Parts: sequence; C-alpha cells; structure tokens
Amino acid sequence: MFLEAVATKEDLVQALGQILPVRIDLGGENPKSRVLALHAARSVELVADRGLRVVCAAELTWDIVGMSPTVKLDELAILLKPRVVGHNGGPAIDFNIELEEADIHGLPGIIDATIMKAANAALETKKISWHVAETLSRTVAIGKTLEEVRELKIAVDWAKCRITAEALVLAASFKLTFLRTD
Repeated sequence: MFLEAVATKEDLVQALGQILPVRIDLGGENPKSRVLALHAARSVELVADRGLRVVCAAELTWDIVGMSPTVKLDELAILLKPRVVGHNGGPAIDFNIELEEADIHGLPGIIDATIMKAANAALETKKISWHVAETLSRTVAIGKTLEEVRELKIAVDWAKCRITAEALVLAASFKLTFLRTD
C-alpha cells in the first residue's frame, strides 16, 4: 500500500507562523553563548529539489574570547532541507537548516561570510527530525466479527520526500499484516 501526503506552500506558511519566532541553541561552552534567534517570516519560497527558503530578520549571539555579542541580521535567508534517513524504527525525515544569505547590520561582506560559515557548521549538528515510521505505524484491533483475525499491523516500509515549486510531498509505503489467533 502506498500513501502520498502533499503540504502546499500555504500549509507550510501556516506551520511557520506557529513555529516562528524561535531560538536555536548552536552549542558553545556556556549555555546561550551561541544562539540564532529567527523572527517572523517575511517571505517563504519552495525551491524545487532543494527545500523551503525562509527570509526573516534574525539575531545571532556568538561567543568570542569570553564575550557573547549579539549581531542583528536585517535579513537572513535560511533553507530548510528535508532528507529521508533510516532509523532503527524505520524511516524518518530530517530537516537540516542552512543559512544562505545574511545582511549583518554594519559589518563588511567578508565578515558576514565568516560568521555564516561558522553558524552553518554549528547548524549541521542540529536536526529537526520527524520519525515517520513511529508516527504512522500502528496495530489496530479488528474486533470480534472475524473470529480468527485479532489485529491488523500497519508498518511503514519506506518513505520518500520531494520538493517542487508548489509543494513538499511525502510518499510512504506500508506493509499490512493480519495477526491471527490460530
């Protein structure tokens, strides 16, 4: 059995409206010494075969020699990149975050690029994961109508994800197993 779910751009904009603003801990020696704070989305775009581009204002706190200055980013473009990965319990989708472009208030472009590179390295270790198999796999009681059949086990076999200019599409294949009493 095969199932396909489609999240349109409008669906994703609505979800982002619930998620943003948000702070992302980028690690560091002291708590909150490296933080990326994303503000409300100014624009959202699906980029075919790549991901969901979100443009917003942001703030970046990054510890340098014992100090943790906060830099305002007037405009930051991030790319949320979905990727299906295997986990012990079956397929999951990891959403990786990549900073694409930043306009850091008052800093020259070369420093912008250095900060972006360091922030992206930290973001590589931060994943937003959805365990598709855990969410969609179920065992359902059949009832007493079929005497020898007690349950239906629904298990996600595999999942795929693709991005078009119009939607994020998740496809999943299910394996159905009827559990008998005899």
